[in-house]
Amino acid sequence: MATKRCEHGAAALGGKLYVIGGLSNGEDTPLSEAEVFDPKTDGWQPLPSMPTARWCLAAVAVARKVYAIGGFDDAYEFCDAVEAYDPLSGAWTQVASLPVPLYRHTAAAVNGKIYVLGGIIYDDEGEEVVTGRVVMYDPVADSWQQMAAMPTARYSHASAVVDGKIYVSGGFTTLVETSDAFEAYDPVTNTWTTLASLSEVRADHASAAAHGKLYVFGGFTSSGDCLDLVEAASTYTYSNTALRQSNIWARAAGMPSANEEAVAVVL
Repeated sequence: MATKRCEHGAAALGGKLYVIGGLSNGEDTPLSEAEVFDPKTDGWQPLPSMPTARWCLAAVAVARKVYAIGGFDDAYEFCDAVEAYDPLSGAWTQVASLPVPLYRHTAAAVNGKIYVLGGIIYDDEGEEVVTGRVVMYDPVADSWQQMAAMPTARYSHASAVVDGKIYVSGGFTTLVETSDAFEAYDPVTNTWTTLASLSEVRADHASAAAHGKLYVFGGFTSSGDCLDLVEAASTYTYSNTALRQSNIWARAAGMPSANEEAVAVVL
């Protein structure tokens, strides 16, 4: 990348990788810069900056646009801003804001809708609390709807989509406690299923799905160690009730180095 960054957002669209926001190397100021990687040319190109600089945001692509959702802004506040980048026009557009400001959440797209899961919000007294709430954005109606909450409230978790279901892994369940919880959401039935736990608790990790398998990469352990561990699971086994609580995770080849606060995208 042209800009070194962490706690950023990334999404794949049209065979290209879009990277937005985050914190720059060694700095505490949120970024608004965006850039795109084209694997055909093996090169990065700058994009127009987001209207709202932010980090710990979520990014997802749907309906030929890349969406930047929530995060921690340059006023050091949780934000509810949602902005969409259109590669055809080369412009950012503000769309309907989140129902509540939040950060350290995840987002996933299924059947043209965006689902935002978990994170940290302010309670009625202005205190930070971990949430399991799930909200769905409809780009056509430009509106948000509350859906069934996650069984495990969490932040700094990861999510990925396989066969129309959203799989959520790990994260912090309190401001300090790391989790190995693994749960699946079915948007059709608006229901959650608790699945076999990760083999290692982790937070601030990444997740992606490819070739029928779901992968989780790196992150922090409960002791604060940074992982190079990669785990993989075949999600088809979740259709078998007897296997939902069995050990279906296997170790894949480890990353070249330990990593956390990264993202994973399949092109």
